[in-house]
Amino acid sequence: MHVHGGPFTVVATDGNPLPASARYLKDTINVGPGERYDVVWPAREPGRWLIHCHMPHHTTNTTSRSKAEAG
Repeated sequence: MHVHGGPFTVVATDGNPLPASARYLKDTINVGPGERYDVVWPAREPGRWLIHCHMPHHTTNTTSRSKAEAG
């Protein structure tokens, strides 16, 4: 998955919180079947931001979303 508008911080994987020292910044992350990532993403500006998959066969399955954030 990819978020436009800046990086996000991965804070948990598969429901297991990461210690603060193990958290990391990404703007794209590969999510395998059955995997889950919890992320914190502060919007830099108000408005709608695109979140989408970079897998070609997923782009035809309407996996793009926009998220409205207040900034």
